[in-house]
Amino acid sequence: MSQATPSDADLRRLLVRAASGDIEAFVDFYDATCSVTWRLELCRHADPEQAMRATITRYVGAWLHAGAHARSGLSARAWLLSLSPDLMPPASRPDALPVGA
Repeated sequence: MSQATPSDADLRRLLVRAASGDIEAFVDFYDATCSVTWRLELCRHADPEQAMRATITRYVGAWLHAGAHARSGLSARAWLLSLSPDLMPPASRPDALPVGA
């Protein structure tokens, strides 16, 4: 992404593309959101190693469930931060949309 701080509309478009399997779009989404996500996890865990694992888990969940963002009613950033790595739903849930759906 060329913008320093992409708008929520830009992030929503990236998630829509990621939901269809676009890895580059997800990488752009990650680049645009990782600093705030890292800070959140560092505050939650205080330990950098645990924060790193939680951040990774959050983005894996975001990749697996990107298609669910549209019906969440949340901004893209709020949706990402609402995904609790500790309570991440399994990708095999019947209502989970697989990547590329």
